[in-house]
Formats: sequence, structure tokens, C-alpha cells
Amino acid sequence: MNGILNEHIPNETHQFQFITLDPVFMELMAHPGTLRIIRTMIGEWMRLDHAYGIQMDRLTVERGHVKPNLHGGPRHDHGEHQYQWFDGKMYNGLIVVMYALEDINPGDGGLICVPGSHKSNFRYRPPVDSHLVANPSFMAGDMLIFTEALVHGTTTWTSDQRRRALLYKFSPGYSAWVSSDGLNDVRAIAANDVQRDLLRPPSVGKRTPVVIPEG
Repeated sequence: MNGILNEHIPNETHQFQFITLDPVFMELMAHPGTLRIIRTMIGEWMRLDHAYGIQMDRLTVERGHVKPNLHGGPRHDHGEHQYQWFDGKMYNGLIVVMYALEDINPGDGGLICVPGSHKSNFRYRPPVDSHLVANPSFMAGDMLIFTEALVHGTTTWTSDQRRRALLYKFSPGYSAWVSSDGLNDVRAIAANDVQRDLLRPPSVGKRTPVVIPEG
């Protein structure tokens, strides 16, 4: 995947579009193992809301692309970011499926979060350097899934190596964080029923579940 992205994405770019560059990114969107996890978080009427990639180096902050920050949290963004446990089942709003394409070692920076904050009953975002903030490490190929109700963000990248990750964001079938019109180009290249089902606009009435292949 890095080989494909290297051909299309300049090194200094912080955020980029990738899903239409090669069929492999569509296949990753619809990976059956990942979809089964997503189903437990937002239900079998799941849909892809949007996707983008991010990359960072030591100069990303200096270029003004991003500042150390925390955002998200319960009921943020018009109440869309949510986590609830009801009758033995988990319910979420927008969730993030992140694939690390490069190793991220302890202390490198990049993704930060406040573990457990998705269950909070009041708004609280600590300082970025608080002891409550975690900076997880990854090996290339690792996947992380989290709800946008989790307070999370970015801190300064300190490694000499590049940070690069792909983010697929999924919503329950009734919800859209961004306009579904932005997926028109992606729908045009959908190769099978699972991909097409994941790219449907949001709706409730008569919406059928996404059928996840075995394997």
C-alpha cells in the first residue's frame, strides 16, 4: 500500500484522499473480519461515512498543518459522537478504523487519547501533556478501532521516520457525519454487493443489513 501511496501523495501532505487510488483500498474497507467488529459497535446497518489518510513528519506542525490538540468526546458534534450500553449491547455514533502503515514507537507522538473518556457523563478535555493522555504505539499493519466519543487527538511527531495511517470512518445506517454525496466517486467503483451496501446513503425505513461474507 505504501508503494501505491508513494506514487500519488507528496511527502509534505498531511491529509490525503486514497480510497479510489487502487482496488486494494476498497477491499480493505470491506474486510470481513473488520466488518464483524464494526457490527458489534454500530449494528448490522453500518455504512462508510468517509475516509482519508494522514501522514506526519517532524515538520508537520511547523508547516501549520496541525497543532497538538484533543477533540471529540461524548455528545460532541451536535450529539452525534456517542457511546451507550443498553440491554447488553453497545451503541455508538461515528467510529474510526485506523490502519498504521508505519511503525509508531513509544514517544514518537501522533495519535493521543484519553482512555475511558467515551463513558464520561460530563465534558472534560485535559491538557495534551496530562498524565491522563495516552500515546499508543503500533507496528506497521496494526489496526485500531475507536469511537469518536473517545476524547482523542494529535501531538507533535518527534520521530525521524514518517507517520502514515489510513482512516476509515463508519456510521450507523441512520447517520451521516458528512454528506453522502462525497462518496459518489467511490460508489462508482464498488466491485461487489458488500462494497455497494457499505456505500449506501443513510436511511432507516426498509434498510437491509450488510451481509458479511464468511472467512
